[in-house]
Amino acid sequence: MSDVKLFTAIYIPETPFINGGLKPKSTKKNNFDLLESEKIADTLYHFIYKKEEIQIHSYYYIGDLEDALERYLFVENNHLYDDFVSQFWGGGQRYWESGMDTYLDIYSPETVLEQLNQAYKNRFYEEDEPTPLCHIFGQQMWHSNAYLIANRTALIELKEAIDVALKHKEVRLGLSPSDGEGYDLFIKCVEDDFEWEELEMPYHDRDCYVPDETVGIPPQKAFKQYKRHLR
Repeated sequence: MSDVKLFTAIYIPETPFINGGLKPKSTKKNNFDLLESEKIADTLYHFIYKKEEIQIHSYYYIGDLEDALERYLFVENNHLYDDFVSQFWGGGQRYWESGMDTYLDIYSPETVLEQLNQAYKNRFYEEDEPTPLCHIFGQQMWHSNAYLIANRTALIELKEAIDVALKHKEVRLGLSPSDGEGYDLFIKCVEDDFEWEELEMPYHDRDCYVPDETVGIPPQKAFKQYKRHLR
């Protein structure tokens, strides 16, 4: 049996972890009931919560047992996501998302730990390792050129992200331009029968092209797994 879901990690170093369970700030307010709790390893716990008969999975991950600040919660990206994460800092703000999106098979705990260890390792860069710098210049109008200028680190991460998109259809990659103002690149793999005529064109020179909002859908509307992040 296999059930692969997209999980987004939030940073929760100040959330108490007592007797194998989390104590978020406003549990009662959001009416989530804990259905199941499983310790997979000293650094990983699996929790299943329920609200209004809908379940949401989460994994409490300890990046470093000796560092109390390295605590993360990987949360399933279903329609309960916003309400669920709002328990930990209120209001559902995503300022503390930690850039470790991961597709996990909830029925394979042994692979979950391996994947989360890898995601955690990939999140940090060595002092002598370049950060992924990438400038993307889209088409101004039809027939004009597009450009992608990136360092080797960014290209390798982009290659790996494309592999994830080919397997799971959608992926998010954190990159940065040279001024250090980071951004997310969302990648979508569509089927051959995708209705391209419904998607607005990518030209960004508004003197030449203005999308018809009554016909063409913006790019963020093409995403399903990430739709709650792209409102």
